[in-house]
Amino acid sequence: MDEMKRIFLIVFSLSFFWSGNILAQDAEEEAYRVHGKDTVFPLRDGRFILNEKIYKQNSPYLTLAYGAGMNHKKSTIEQNLLISYHHFINNIGLTIGYHASSDIQVWWRSYQKQNDLYLGAGKRFEGLRYNIGLFAGPSLAYGSYIDWSEEDGENRAFGYNALGGFAEIQMTYRIFYDIGVGLSLYGSYNKYYTVSGAQIHLFFSTAYVREY
Repeated sequence: MDEMKRIFLIVFSLSFFWSGNILAQDAEEEAYRVHGKDTVFPLRDGRFILNEKIYKQNSPYLTLAYGAGMNHKKSTIEQNLLISYHHFINNIGLTIGYHASSDIQVWWRSYQKQNDLYLGAGKRFEGLRYNIGLFAGPSLAYGSYIDWSEEDGENRAFGYNALGGFAEIQMTYRIFYDIGVGLSLYGSYNKYYTVSGAQIHLFFSTAYVREY
């Protein structure tokens, strides 16, 4: 009987020691996942810890973009600007934005200029270092363009308002999870003014929640 007790005590002691080592290793691994550089520790509700900060996936973001594009009615190069906000409900993305394209800097007045106010729907694909978004929808276009006037026998400026369409593809490199820089490709179409082009954009997300 005494022999059985000794065996039990030895087995119990070894089991306690082994369990303690396992728990210590688990604690070290969890600490690394939380505090290790560029290591992700998942939480609930789409949240996770990255570099000792808590972020949330599929969060809204804003992009500010500037670039150059082709005026397909004139076959000329124009400058363009785009400000857009993107919100997400489950897997569906909704966007609202303002676009401008002009033969000179878009913040100056020109008789060859288009403005778009647009709404769109789309989808995103995101990772720790990238965000890809695809959006398209209707636009309200307004502005003016220069064209030949048969009545006047010279080029004249014509104002317009028209319904059209707008589409955009965004490819962003995330410098931080909530701040990035990238390339946008876009197209805007209506019966008076059609442009497409490329832009460099800045990406600002609301993914940051708080410090861990």
